[in-house]
Amino acid sequence: MDGGRRVGVFGGAFDPPHVGHLAVARAAAEGASLDRVLWVPAAVPPHKRGRALAPAQARRRMVEAAIRDHPRFELCDLELRRGGVSYTVDTLRALRAAHPDWRLFLIVGADVLAEFSSWKSPAAVLEAAELVAVARNGATPGTRATPSARATPSARATLAAGATLAAGATLAAGAAKLKLRPRVVPMPPVEVSSSEVRKRVAERKSHSAMLPSQVTYIIEREGLYRRRTAGFGRGSSPQKRTPAAGRPPWASPSTSEGIRTAE
Repeated sequence: MDGGRRVGVFGGAFDPPHVGHLAVARAAAEGASLDRVLWVPAAVPPHKRGRALAPAQARRRMVEAAIRDHPRFELCDLELRRGGVSYTVDTLRALRAAHPDWRLFLIVGADVLAEFSSWKSPAAVLEAAELVAVARNGATPGTRATPSARATPSARATLAAGATLAAGATLAAGAAKLKLRPRVVPMPPVEVSSSEVRKRVAERKSHSAMLPSQVTYIIEREGLYRRRTAGFGRGSSPQKRTPAAGRPPWASPSTSEGIRTAE
């Protein structure tokens, strides 16, 4: 993970990683001119304690597979190796200590800006990294507004611009004492969520359009999210991996809801 100086940190459960995550990472990378984006799967997300997740190493493999064809994206398994509750401030401090020459950018959803002051050590987070807030789904913070699928490009652009302005206004009003100065990046609407993917997999409904094909392969190979009980099959002991015939070249040889939204 050495080399680039402008480094994005993109954390989350990634349970599973989907095309929306890729869109967020691409938007942040382009909008903030990042040399690389570190994808950081959480061991135990602070906002999801008590909810069963897919085994940590399964999520690691899915992230690794999802980003394999994207040169600027890298897996960082720091939180998985550290274990316990994954607080952003701890991860940023560790990265700063290991790579003092890096300029870190924390990628978050614009909808969490109003809640940022409730994170663990928010001032320390801002000392360690600059914020890149991605306005997802054309929605302003705290809303679920979604543009029509038949909306014109100009209408979508106007909505995205509105989301950008609203996100900035929320910051100024809600967290001025922290002196937040995020770079707010709009992105095209992507109607997908990890919870919807898990639900569709459990119900044997089509979900391939929501996932990179590499991730679909791993979910099907390892039988993830198949049971409606016990959290759609999540949280059980990691399943024994059986070698798949004709392993595709992007399948990870390692044995080893969304983007970070709250702490």
